[in-house]
Amino acid sequence: MDYAHVQTVFEIVSYLLSYPDRQWRDQLDDCAMFSQQIPHRPIVQNIQKFIDYVKQTDETSWIETYVYTFDFGKKTNLYVTYMSTGEQRERGIELLQLKQLYKSAGFDITERELPDYLPLMLEFASQAERVHVQSLMQKYFNHISHIREQLIAAESYYAILFDVLLMALEEIGVRKLAEGSVS
Repeated sequence: MDYAHVQTVFEIVSYLLSYPDRQWRDQLDDCAMFSQQIPHRPIVQNIQKFIDYVKQTDETSWIETYVYTFDFGKKTNLYVTYMSTGEQRERGIELLQLKQLYKSAGFDITERELPDYLPLMLEFASQAERVHVQSLMQKYFNHISHIREQLIAAESYYAILFDVLLMALEEIGVRKLAEGSVS
């Protein structure tokens, strides 16, 4: 799978991990259509499986699921630096470094979301050069994997999107490092 296809995966997963309002739901068919151009069948199948499940679920119930999973779930929130630093001073430094990385790569962010918000990181990844994305995602790979594990333990359908994300990351050489390895 070439890098442009991986970027398409990042864009789709970013969208599907965002707040599921009515406009979000209206765009699900577009996400499914865009996923069809990806040559990685397991990724396409998982995206379609997720979309099919959402479409069969009542809109209000799905919003409640999202809020419960990501807004109230300390172990499943989508702010990847929160896992290691919580609200400590170190997190502020890490957030500033992320903002600087985005800026140096030519990606403008608004103040609407913190720079460690996974959908925002994936939006960046869908547009940035591979070198920036690989180092960023390698740095937070364990955090992303941890969220996935927590979603699996909670039997959340959102775990499918994290499976998709990890498959895409593997395509660009981002994976769990052996203990003691340096990225």
